[in-house]
Amino acid sequence: MNPPHWAFWAACILWPSIGLANADLEDGLARCATISESSARLACFDSLAKHPPSAQPSIAVAPIPLPAAETKAVAAQPMTAATAPSIPDIGEEANQRRSLGIRPYRPNYLLPVSYNDNPNRNLPGQESIDIPFLGDALDNVEMKFQISFEVPLWTNILNRELDLYFAYTQLAFFQAYNQEYSSPFRETNYEPELGLNWQPNLSALGWRLYSARVMLNHQSNGRSDPLSRSWNRLIGQFEAEQGPFQLALRVWSPLEPSPSDNPDIYEYLGYGELHGGYDLGKHHFGVMFRNPTHPSVQLDWTYPLSDTIKVYAQYFNGYGESLIDFDHSVNRIGVGFLLNEWP
Repeated sequence: MNPPHWAFWAACILWPSIGLANADLEDGLARCATISESSARLACFDSLAKHPPSAQPSIAVAPIPLPAAETKAVAAQPMTAATAPSIPDIGEEANQRRSLGIRPYRPNYLLPVSYNDNPNRNLPGQESIDIPFLGDALDNVEMKFQISFEVPLWTNILNRELDLYFAYTQLAFFQAYNQEYSSPFRETNYEPELGLNWQPNLSALGWRLYSARVMLNHQSNGRSDPLSRSWNRLIGQFEAEQGPFQLALRVWSPLEPSPSDNPDIYEYLGYGELHGGYDLGKHHFGVMFRNPTHPSVQLDWTYPLSDTIKVYAQYFNGYGESLIDFDHSVNRIGVGFLLNEWP
């Protein structure tokens, strides 16, 4: 490709001055070379380098555009640390609490195979007639899963580590393998709540309190009488950790002392529960205790399969695994997958 016409005329104009400067520079170099004393000769060359004869003023010339092929060749050169553009570190910003950003709350998991050796078949005759799969047709093996998330509505209240949030948890028991009755959902519990979450980062006796919550909580199974189950609570929740150990305490107070559709639910589910966790390498072990009068215990084990998925085993024995079974003791074990642990 021929250079642009302006480049040709610029070369014609500048060439005489460039030639004169080169001639003077050659004369100076020749004079310095005739000096016998080495230190004086070196000083001559240094002076010539700093103040070359016939120095011309610098002229800024626009670069000649490269052909497309040469441009691609330059772009294909490997990028080094010195030439790489700086990339802002967004990790810290991504970890900050964001208004209207969905975050996991309680455990999110799926147990495709969950076996209960003591399903609740002792339902009143009217209930068994209305929904027959709740009676003798109930399968021991079913699918169990939970979805739980929270949404911060107002973060950093009064410039403190205090958030107003909304949370939602849904626990489902799915008779997925009960083909006789078209694989129905045996029970689904819905649990919305509105609360305040304080992250104090307080330490005492080696333990760090990293979350304290107070919340208004409603839980129900969304059914009409006689299968309706629901209750409303004011709950306080505290979460702490010490090295590989985690503890969480939930205590609640009824907003209605005796719910009409399950008046003795507090007798079976009590007024709180204690959660514990322990990390052993990549293994995580969890335990939950509730109500010594009508005891319930849950044991958990997880192991990561990837950065987001963990294999999960769960064992539950006692009352209140679901609202329909709040006064019936079940004995269940299941295996599946988990997305996040709690605590």
